Amino acid sequence: MLGSMPRATGEFARLLETHDDAAVIALSDDLCLVQTVDFFTPIVDDPYWFGQIAAANALSDIYAMGARPLTAMNLVAWPVDIGLEPLAEVLRGGAEKVAEAGAELAGGHSIDDPEPKYGLAVTGVARPEEIVYNGGARPGDKLVLTKRLGIGVLATALKRGLIAEAEMMDAVREAAALNAAASRTMLAVGVDACTDVTGFGLAGHLAEMLDASQAAGDGGERGVAAVIHLDALPLHERVLEFIEGDTIAHGLRNNRDYLLPRFTGVGLSDSRILALFDPQTSGGLLMAVAGDCHERLVSELTAAGAGAYTIGEVVAGPAGSVALADRHG
Repeated sequence: MLGSMPRATGEFARLLETHDDAAVIALSDDLCLVQTVDFFTPIVDDPYWFGQIAAANALSDIYAMGARPLTAMNLVAWPVDIGLEPLAEVLRGGAEKVAEAGAELAGGHSIDDPEPKYGLAVTGVARPEEIVYNGGARPGDKLVLTKRLGIGVLATALKRGLIAEAEMMDAVREAAALNAAASRTMLAVGVDACTDVTGFGLAGHLAEMLDASQAAGDGGERGVAAVIHLDALPLHERVLEFIEGDTIAHGLRNNRDYLLPRFTGVGLSDSRILALFDPQTSGGLLMAVAGDCHERLVSELTAAGAGAYTIGEVVAGPAGSVALADRHG
């Protein structure tokens, strides 16, 4: 990735221009700060698990860039009329996740708000040569995803009373899991690009990767495009069932309407396609890895306890486009 190191802006600020979700600030020739912030409304009913998921989600931008979280600060919006006991559980869940990440919780800020919201502002550190950007994918790279898709669909089903929280606990635990092990593994193996999959869904964050890679000059004359194999997409249980019953969030529809022009191949009658646009809360890392490193990456991700789903590949083609197919098709 050194060949596509972003340039610094400002003689003193040393803020690096990137296409990533976190800001990178070069403090010296051998140390960078990586900073991010994220918060959202509850996607589950249990306040403790809400805190866990929100904290893991905020930390994910740090891990996606290969950095190590250093400090975190709470961001809280809370309706005082529902009491402070649920808030204490949210904060407990978040604090435990920050501690698991090896970071220090350094206070935060709260406001009275009619709708609960929670998240973190996170600062991480990394050496310049360790940082992995989302711009760097090259034709021939394999695309590897580390968590299953569909948490947004399940959260919508939960809000509509179509599923009990106990029935979706596998998805809840996966959302609450840190991307730390996956991040360490990608640094050990070496990947060309990485991003985490969150609110824009797999489709949106893949599109950002392709666009950033084209901007970094890694696409050659034609451009950086991708092929996604629908039969390889890892989905949580019952996700397709709910999609087929039109249990999808407004955010999924927005992602689809905005991103669909990039896609070619299988028609929209295939319900698996909608899972590509599902907003993910604390989703996995999406990595572009060279073919000769792919097998090692999958093996070491599995050994580290992370998911390792090969969902497609980067190809030369119309810049930013995504072709959809089954592997046998």
